[in-house]
Amino acid sequence: MSRSILLTRQCLLAAAAAALSIPSLSAASEEEMAAQIAALEKRLAQLESRLSVNEKKTKEAKVLATNTSNAAAGNNATLNILSNNAWRNLRWTEADQWKTVVNGVSIAQVEDALGKPPRTVKSLKPQIDLVYFYETSIGQKDGLYGKVAFRKGKVIAVTKPDFSKNLSGN
Repeated sequence: MSRSILLTRQCLLAAAAAALSIPSLSAASEEEMAAQIAALEKRLAQLESRLSVNEKKTKEAKVLATNTSNAAAGNNATLNILSNNAWRNLRWTEADQWKTVVNGVSIAQVEDALGKPPRTVKSLKPQIDLVYFYETSIGQKDGLYGKVAFRKGKVIAVTKPDFSKNLSGN
């Protein structure tokens, strides 16, 4: 549990103890205070849950950043992707998720299999409308890199990441 949550919890308990120790409180104000404390505890539980989810996402992003080469990890574009929550859905980094991404499937089916891409580009080429880029570093080929091209909402070309690469830099 993080330090700020512990401090918040201690402050709430201290405030509640101080409020309950005042002898001049009426029964109605004690009930109001108890209701307020219950509401605060409920809110604290919700915030702890959100923090746990976000800590997990941050951990996954750090693992990906660590597993890319030193050059890619130091790349400002990579750090921007990581900090802007592009890794909110990491399914695309698993080879099995790419099995259903084949010519003819819809954008929704691609997003269902791989998640939303870190980067998309509307194409100027007449045979391609949209390209989804799934990459761990922009402009560098030493990390995981895959792309899916669409025409009229259907896949027309797929470049799957090379999962055989040793991304740990060893």
